[in-house]
Amino acid sequence: MIHGFRPPIRLVLALACLAPVASAALGPTPAEGQEPRTGLEQSDFQHHTSHDEMVAYLHEVKGFSHDMALEVFGHTHQGRELVKATFSRPAVSSPAEAHLSGKPIVVLAANVHGYNHTLRESLLLMIREMGTRGSELNRLLDDIIVIVVPSKNPDGLEAGTRSNAVGADLNRDYMALEHPAMAAYVGRVINRWEPHLYVDGHDGGAVQYGGAYPYSLLFQAAGTAGADPRLTELADREIFPRIQSDYQEAGFEAFYWARGEEDRWYGGGASPRMGRNYGGLAGKVSILFELAEWHEKPVAVETGVLAYTSVLEYARDRGDALVRTVRESRARTVELGEGAEGRVPVAETLEPDDFRVTYRIADPDRPDELLTVTDAEIVKRPVGTRFRDRPFAYLLPPQATEAVAMLRRHGIVVERLAEPVELSVQTYSLAGIRYEDTDNQHRAAVRVEVGEVRDQEVEFGWGTWVIRTGQPLGRVVTHLLEAETTDGVVYWNRLSHLLPKAALQEHLDDPEAHPAPTIPIYKLMSPVPLPSISPG
Repeated sequence: MIHGFRPPIRLVLALACLAPVASAALGPTPAEGQEPRTGLEQSDFQHHTSHDEMVAYLHEVKGFSHDMALEVFGHTHQGRELVKATFSRPAVSSPAEAHLSGKPIVVLAANVHGYNHTLRESLLLMIREMGTRGSELNRLLDDIIVIVVPSKNPDGLEAGTRSNAVGADLNRDYMALEHPAMAAYVGRVINRWEPHLYVDGHDGGAVQYGGAYPYSLLFQAAGTAGADPRLTELADREIFPRIQSDYQEAGFEAFYWARGEEDRWYGGGASPRMGRNYGGLAGKVSILFELAEWHEKPVAVETGVLAYTSVLEYARDRGDALVRTVRESRARTVELGEGAEGRVPVAETLEPDDFRVTYRIADPDRPDELLTVTDAEIVKRPVGTRFRDRPFAYLLPPQATEAVAMLRRHGIVVERLAEPVELSVQTYSLAGIRYEDTDNQHRAAVRVEVGEVRDQEVEFGWGTWVIRTGQPLGRVVTHLLEAETTDGVVYWNRLSHLLPKAALQEHLDDPEAHPAPTIPIYKLMSPVPLPSISPG
């Protein structure tokens, strides 16, 4: 606690001793006093629920719930199970069934950083209530489908670290998908089930980050220039005001991630390798939660349940608007690719948004008091600063297997030429290469300098990889395959063995005798029929 803050304990702690609904018509429920309890509850809120305790608890809840399906969707580096709980009524057994229902599909997740376990505990309590017929959360299943992934980084949870077992920050792995936990989450949950909305829950950061006092919760939607801005606008316009209202009613406060000064508020970064930004690029309304570290544990868990519940109730009440916005956004992504329309941002910056805000921060002159800042800028709007034309398709040499494997981990559709073909394509000349230290132990991420943009006739052989941009993940495709982005196949060293480094050096040594070589990513700028197949 700080500044003498005494938040009310109400709303959700009742979940910790949830009384089962005694009605045979509703199906089996645990006997009174015998409902499953999390490890946190069993320790009287002294110790977080371990991974093994979590798995056992989920199976106990599944044992009495008709509305819950439990699935292991992957494993971590150390072999721990990655588990998701799907709540639906009637039951759905596949993404196709879920989307045919017409209901909004929402994914709630937490614990991408191992030591962020408070929102994980909030989700575990919610899982019990959602599985109990007749409860408030269970009644939401008449109108929405909810998928819960309470722990994305169980190895880090058990070690008490931010990173996973090999020292990687999984919230910087959404584009490279190098680590099995994130590859499974993105490939088998996010991009397989195609939720309309997902929430990535974090907690435990420093003051002004993991709960900037007096705010119990900080939130932000996607903020990367390649995403459809309509997805973020929906969150700003409808979802976040609802969360703030629900928090105010309960005696708490919520505001935007990440920090405020005396004249403006600053949002988070624009990199797609982070979860909330990746979601926007992939055509979902994606939300970051950062929960305060300064509450006592029971209150912190309560505020987490309140935040997630507010999102679910929004999806119930405004499901038509949510589904329509996401469908229109995905359709527009496909349309842009099929028509090779528009331009792709390959560099960006953050600028002030088109609305202004009022917020409170600790007074820099009187740290024990709060300063109210009114009518201030909020700097979180991503703006492209350099662009390239969007192609109908990208073509990669047959040897680009590592790059293709990276694409496929996302669920991107990749084809191969079934016979040789000559095509008019756009290419980039390679004017320079440099290397930089970046996330997750990458000491030599590749930055290329593009020289000329060339139009060429090229003969492509059998087995050339074809990646069309007219697909639901088309915005992810363009970001991965544009050579200059800081989150693509070039940057993450998935095409390094094909870069013409020797020819580049010859060019640099004697540009008159040796023209600049070509970067081996080819852009088909017009929709043309291709003799391509989808490999198994």
